[in-house]
Amino acid sequence: MAREKTTGFYFKMSPLEWEWVEKRMAQTKIRNKSAFIRKMCIDGHVINLDMAGLNEIGRLLRITTNNANQIAKRVNCGGEAHREDVAEVNRQLTELRTDFGKLLDSLSALTNNKLGKAFVPPLTWRDLEDMQNENV
Repeated sequence: MAREKTTGFYFKMSPLEWEWVEKRMAQTKIRNKSAFIRKMCIDGHVINLDMAGLNEIGRLLRITTNNANQIAKRVNCGGEAHREDVAEVNRQLTELRTDFGKLLDSLSALTNNKLGKAFVPPLTWRDLEDMQNENV
């Protein structure tokens, strides 16, 4: 449940400053203006995480656990574990470890200030002046 927000914080901006905010919102892919301004006021930066890798790991994990459960069910019912099936689960687990390692490396880069494309650096006053010059 979201915390109730009862305290307002209001200020005025020039049209150019508002354009600056809108550009930053577009870069961070945040569409809710209140959420964006709140995030910037509290944290001073926004980090975008591409979660596609995590979705792929989840998909592979579901496939692998399903295959392992089918092997276990077959063995528990008195059947045999076929070498090909066990080899396939091992291959899937190796792929999972590789993908999970890449994801951990990406997250580690975030914590080690090697933010790369995930970090949207703050604009400077020089950037604002450049924007003004573009609009002239």
